[in-house]
Amino acid sequence: MRKNKHKKFAEFIYNRLERMSKKPDKILYNSSVREALQTLEPTGDTSVRQKAYVIKKLWLCSIIVAGGLILAVFVWIKEENQTTIVDNAIERNAYGDGEKAVSLIAKDSMGTYEVDLYVEERLYQESELKLLLAEFLPLLEKAMLGENASLDKVAYQLNLIEGLNGFPFTVEWKTDGVYIDCEGTLIQDVLDTPRLVEVTAVVSCETFEVHHLLNCMVYSKAIQPSKKERIIKELQEIQDKTKNEKFMTLPSQMNAEGISWRYKKGNTGILLVFATPLLALIVYFGADRDLKKQVADRNEQLKMDYPEIVSALALLIGAGMTVPNAWQRVAQDYGVKKQETGKKRYAYEEMLLTIYEMESGVAQTKAYERFGRRCRVQSYNKLATMLSQNIRKGATNLAILLREEAAYAFEERKHMARRLGEKAGTKLLVPMMMLLGMIMVVIIVPAFQGYF
Repeated sequence: MRKNKHKKFAEFIYNRLERMSKKPDKILYNSSVREALQTLEPTGDTSVRQKAYVIKKLWLCSIIVAGGLILAVFVWIKEENQTTIVDNAIERNAYGDGEKAVSLIAKDSMGTYEVDLYVEERLYQESELKLLLAEFLPLLEKAMLGENASLDKVAYQLNLIEGLNGFPFTVEWKTDGVYIDCEGTLIQDVLDTPRLVEVTAVVSCETFEVHHLLNCMVYSKAIQPSKKERIIKELQEIQDKTKNEKFMTLPSQMNAEGISWRYKKGNTGILLVFATPLLALIVYFGADRDLKKQVADRNEQLKMDYPEIVSALALLIGAGMTVPNAWQRVAQDYGVKKQETGKKRYAYEEMLLTIYEMESGVAQTKAYERFGRRCRVQSYNKLATMLSQNIRKGATNLAILLREEAAYAFEERKHMARRLGEKAGTKLLVPMMMLLGMIMVVIIVPAFQGYF
């Protein structure tokens, strides 16, 4: 039901365009489209088919425009909702997820200010780190064993890892350097007696601070910061104070003056509004390109079928058949194959149409000439001329001429097949180069990783 409504809407647009004083002929009555439709389907009313074709394109474009506008409104509303900051609180990323970049709009009675802020990830509190450390150390001792059963008997290399997944700790190892190095490798091959060696794991998390004292006398700045700079400085101070908290709370007042916050709105919805009509135009004129490709494929198929048609006519006429009977026999054989396979061949369809014209009273010479014009290929015009001249002049060497034409046509088809093969090879060149690049990456990257 909805599809019919869209079709009616497209038909309404078509009728309005048709009633315009200055009609858009390029859209409604495109001559190349009309010629292509007539070539693909010579029977029937071409004007009606062209109107249906244009309405179908308008229907597709209307669906694209409607869908794009709905999506644009949806994205617009979503982006508008995403600009609201609840309780002036911005949630930090969890530890290890990195900082979060946000674009803020600060608004007060004096004006609006755009502020780009990088909200640092949440840091662990000391109590949390102690609880995690109690879980971490037993797992670290187990992981460092490697192939050894226990630390009471170390005969294999130790696995001195730098950390464990799921824990924020970084591990550095200190050894004596006499029996075990910092990589966990056993240095001495043979020992007279077992040696007790101390291995120290330095477990750290977050920042390491070094205090260096500098005496500075601070004066007021000669140039006072702007309002935006003061906002940035205030936000940085708040961020430094709230690193251990899950949310960073933005101030509701600055210098005894109220201030409101929201996220900076994106432009995706606006871009969709402009991109949707462009996409509709691409689809509309892309349909004409597909139509031209169908005509080109039809002409290519006609050229491929021409040698077989001429060869069959030469064989039947040489066996004593008349031209109309031979023509009908070739077309009827195609009709049987079409019922079995369901494949349509344009050249044979034109032959069937020629038979229908002759049965309806069209003269043979005129029917053959119309056949050549409908095919729109030079070789078929030549065949139609040969047949019509044979009927007019009663030539006796038609079978010989057809055999010569068939031999020439088969040679042409060989050249055509060679050209199509070269064209296909050229099309395969790009994916082959991409495949070669992927193979080079697969080979070279592991080699470099192993080297470094």
